[in-house]
Parts: sequence; C-alpha cells; structure tokens
Amino acid sequence: MALAAAIVGAKRPSQTITWTDDEGNVFDLTGATITARIRNRSSYVTVASDGTFTITNAAAGVFRWDYGAVDVTTAGLYEVQFTATFGSNPTPAKSVTELWEVKESI
Repeated sequence: MALAAAIVGAKRPSQTITWTDDEGNVFDLTGATITARIRNRSSYVTVASDGTFTITNAAAGVFRWDYGAVDVTTAGLYEVQFTATFGSNPTPAKSVTELWEVKESI
C-alpha cells in the first residue's frame, strides 16, 4: 500500500489507495468509515487529516483520499495512519501506517 507523493498546497489530484496487508492481501472495507492521522517524521507533530476519504470499491479495499489543506501544508516526510472504523463486525476498527512525502512546490 504505497502512497504517492503530494505537493505543498496542491489538493489535486486525489490519491486512490488500495488497502493491503504486508502480504499484499486486500482488506475489505465494506461498511467502514476511514479517517487518518499524519505525523511529521522530523518533529513528531501529529495532526488529524482534514481530507475526505471515499470508499470507491469496498470489497477490493479501494478508497480515494481528497487532500485537505492541513494534509499538504508543509513539505517533509510523514507517516500516515489510516483507520477503518466499522459498526461492530468484523472488528470495531483496523489501522495501517504508511510512509508519505509532501514535496516543495517549484
């Protein structure tokens, strides 16, 4: 589940992500709501993403991340922790963390 780099201030294009485990198996997102927290790897400051997460193919684990302004404010290396929350089945929530880079605009 590799993340594409973003550019400071650029809220487009959206990023399409397929949620997979370490072995490449997709995670079924049926009935899930996705949120994210973003941690700067230098300062360790963590913020909640203000982007929008839309599940586009739940059974295949595919969702779209439309960046919010907070998400792409500062260039740097980040860890993004996505959390899928379910009502109660099959699990109340599941999280995965991925590396992400926001690059300076030129």
